Amino acid sequence: MHFPNNIVRSFFHNLTSLANNRNSSTITISQNDTNDNTNITIEPLIQGPKKIPVYVNVYDMLPKGKVADFGYRLGVGIFHSGVEVLGREYNFGGHVYDYTGVFVMRPKAGFPNVTFKESIKMGYTELEKEEVILIIKELSEEFRGNTYNLLTRNCNHFSGELCKRLVGKSTPGWINRAAKLGTYFPCMVPNGWIDPPECDETTIQSEQLHQPQSQHMNCATNTQV
Repeated sequence: MHFPNNIVRSFFHNLTSLANNRNSSTITISQNDTNDNTNITIEPLIQGPKKIPVYVNVYDMLPKGKVADFGYRLGVGIFHSGVEVLGREYNFGGHVYDYTGVFVMRPKAGFPNVTFKESIKMGYTELEKEEVILIIKELSEEFRGNTYNLLTRNCNHFSGELCKRLVGKSTPGWINRAAKLGTYFPCMVPNGWIDPPECDETTIQSEQLHQPQSQHMNCATNTQV
């Protein structure tokens, strides 16, 4: 098929503009270029690298009722959060063993006795898939189950740190506001809530990502994911 010279010139002009503007996704040749009543839209032959979206999924740990409503009016809730990236959700929970407390689950799957609240889009990471996986592995080594602390190193601290490394910013402050307030008044928080719980003796190898039960949940047998 032979295109008139004016269409060819317009195509390459728009192709140059596309190369300089990665946000553009199509090339359009207008009626002025073709001298007829047709607009021609051509999808670009070269696409830029596909960016990876990052979300933080937030779960409400308080049952619906007067206590929860009162807390919300004060701007305080008790939340669990996990980071969704590459089709999986990464979370952190406490246990007594010296291996990772990071575990994986289906996005927005949640836990017993918690309610999914919302998913917040944190943005897009400029990193490649392999780099994202490497960062998650590095954090899995840093966030070990026996380092869990309800006030200073909980699931929301993990989510905030992972988001910072992926998109350059932490999660919204309200997600972990209750823990921050607890650090100001630690005497009001029972010690049994702060330290990692005692789980059963079932363990798995430390080099794997595990699914230890969160500090927020009852302890049970760990299962590999």
